[in-house]
Amino acid sequence: MRWSDTEGLIERGMGEGGYDVIAVSFHTDPRGAAYEHLIDELIEKTDRFLLVDRGRYDDDEVLGVSRVLQRLKPYLIESCTMEEMMMQSGAMYSEGIYYIYRCTPKSGQILKEEANRFHDWLYPSLPDDLCFLKEDGSDYFLSVAHENIYGMGITQEEASELMERIPGLFFRLDRHREFERYLDDAIRHQTDVLQISSYHLTEIPERIRELTHVKKLEIFEQNIFRLPPALFELKTLEELEIMTADLEGIPKGISQLKQLQRLTIYCGSSHHVVPGWRPKPKSELCFDYLPEEIGELTELVSLNISYSGIRELPPELEKLENLRYLGVTNSLIEETPEFVSRMTWLQHVDLSCT
Repeated sequence: MRWSDTEGLIERGMGEGGYDVIAVSFHTDPRGAAYEHLIDELIEKTDRFLLVDRGRYDDDEVLGVSRVLQRLKPYLIESCTMEEMMMQSGAMYSEGIYYIYRCTPKSGQILKEEANRFHDWLYPSLPDDLCFLKEDGSDYFLSVAHENIYGMGITQEEASELMERIPGLFFRLDRHREFERYLDDAIRHQTDVLQISSYHLTEIPERIRELTHVKKLEIFEQNIFRLPPALFELKTLEELEIMTADLEGIPKGISQLKQLQRLTIYCGSSHHVVPGWRPKPKSELCFDYLPEEIGELTELVSLNISYSGIRELPPELEKLENLRYLGVTNSLIEETPEFVSRMTWLQHVDLSCT
């Protein structure tokens, strides 16, 4: 299938005929109880769903795929090649065998037993891209698991009503252009991924501590200068990316993020460049050092910092035995510290100044 995701809408390509589906997309993939409740909803509202076997391995190499296809066999309506699917609908499809099944409570139960979220429907662990179809063959629920794209062919009003009924569904809605409403919904539905970008914020609200399940947090706000203590109360956080014009520094509280695996910081960043705007010279940036507490992030796999006034690295980095990527680029570091050569477990090091 061919998809594009722009400003909360997912469009399914129909070749020269334009697009046949405009859907409300999800901020994050529903999981756990939200996934199960949504499966029940989809089974009730549609009569068919489809899964894809990419056919790139033998059956004994894709045991999960074989098991699911066997379990669902009693509900099979038809199977089609990529070419047959394209001839039926005119949409673009990728290589594979497409299996179309009847929606029944029992087939829905299998979908709930085999996965905990829609991203689990990812080849070769399971058949690919669970989708639910309307009577005309278009998508009522669509997924492209390897790209983390999920959406439904419903209106904004219908999506809002579903969110009210099913905690854990976090759609991209027009109202999320207002940051406070976006954060309200993110907290209510306990999202595990949050992207804060282009809201023209000058500070991160203390309420962010209420995101008790968030694993990935991306912040692209050029006027954010200070990281609040509440940010370091996110004990479940595994990935943190910050893009801004400058930072006063990384607080010592970062040591509390015991699950953090990836830390990425880009200074000199702007999402709304005005005429005459230029990033500060590196020598004038406030972000000019890493705290020694960063050595307590024992799960850290990737440390990536670009455009800073950092002149030296703390020797405590040597304690990070899970670190595989160390990149501190476009900084004021003049030579590689001796301790870095002792970190033989590193797979890639980039300390280039430009």
